[in-house]
Amino acid sequence: MRRTRLATALLVAVLSASLAACGGGDPASKPSPSTTTKAPTKVKLVFGVSGHKTLVDTYKQLAAEYTQEVPNVTVEVKSWPTADQLTAAVNSGEKIDVVLTPRADVATFAEDKLIQPVDTLLEARNVDFGDKYSREAMEDFSVERRLECMPYSVSPQVVYVNTGLIDFDAMKEEGLPTPSVRADGSLRGWTLEQFSSAMTYAAEHHKGVRGTYVEQNLSALMPWLAGAGATLFDDPLAPTSTALEDSAGAYEELVEAMNQPNVLATAKDLNGRTPFQAFKQGRLVALVGDRSLVSDLRATDAMEWDVMPMPGGNGTTGDYAGLCMGSETADPDATADFLTYLISTESVVKMVRTGHFVPVNSEVGYAPVFTQPERNPKNARIFTDTVRDMQVLPEATQLAQLQKVAAVAVRGSFAVTEPDQVEDYAVQIDELSKTVFPQPTPPASPSPSISPSS
Repeated sequence: MRRTRLATALLVAVLSASLAACGGGDPASKPSPSTTTKAPTKVKLVFGVSGHKTLVDTYKQLAAEYTQEVPNVTVEVKSWPTADQLTAAVNSGEKIDVVLTPRADVATFAEDKLIQPVDTLLEARNVDFGDKYSREAMEDFSVERRLECMPYSVSPQVVYVNTGLIDFDAMKEEGLPTPSVRADGSLRGWTLEQFSSAMTYAAEHHKGVRGTYVEQNLSALMPWLAGAGATLFDDPLAPTSTALEDSAGAYEELVEAMNQPNVLATAKDLNGRTPFQAFKQGRLVALVGDRSLVSDLRATDAMEWDVMPMPGGNGTTGDYAGLCMGSETADPDATADFLTYLISTESVVKMVRTGHFVPVNSEVGYAPVFTQPERNPKNARIFTDTVRDMQVLPEATQLAQLQKVAAVAVRGSFAVTEPDQVEDYAVQIDELSKTVFPQPTPPASPSPSISPSS
């Protein structure tokens, strides 16, 4: 099943127009658990989630508060350690009324009739689909002109930088390529040349320090490629191959930047540490990660750090999670009321306060409750800004298989002696990727006409 971007765009436009008068509220507004229906007697709902314990605990808190406000409805939170395990439970027939679903599973869930569209039910509850949610997010959760799930959270990859290891003013005085710094000291974007210059400078001025660590596999490379301007897949929603040959120039620039002195650390440089441990201990200048690293870094004493977009500033990779409604829910109205409660501004703010959650709701994403200007990172809005240019990766099984088949070519691309040799490896990766993704069925040839025998 393939999703149609044009049809989805029309869906979003229609919904946005019809709901424009509803307003969006502010981060202090109180959600309404039930806006159009009266909760039926003794309804029990199951909310299926996965993720960090702090997130799961907050889901349970929201469920308990909802039960208190709507006494006839009881919400049980069931959690699984990983999203893959939750997906397996749904596929096996586990009864779940609202399920936290990775974007990559939506089409399959819809095709197998494990979920049901939420657009009509949420529209009836005055949910604002307008400026709070990006068109890209709405498209990614739509199938066959219907909004199947409500976009909820997002996990863009950004670059964490130990700013205490880099003297940007000194770099500028020496005439080195230097990222721009705002008046408040926060960092703007940077080019690949500025990135590699900063990494090399820090390594030269601090013994035992290296720039960053990037595993030599395609998954680890993808956010860097996206930042450099590469289009990763031929179709962002239903890929049939990677598209790196068409972005060979960006690939070449990335390899050239990474191969500058001391930019890339080796496993030997880590000396038994994980990359994150090496970063916290001041042995790496930069490290790619998502929002979940923030709380740990805030607890690291005497460390100066910030976040930056991927070098090149052209985008990043990441994934969305949405809230879907099970097709077998006994009471769709009660379930829709609870889903409306979960996506309300007040509920999303509580999720944001966990420190592990980036909201798709941009009203909250740009509010002080998320950016927290009094705390690191100063550049927190990068998490929300980068979503606009985020490329979403395929589902985990396909990505793991792609990583396996492309392993030799990726390692080869970083061992070239001339940058233009990278294109050959990009072509190889594109061809190998076709063994991973479903290929379009060629049109049937017309049957040859048979002349009647004479």
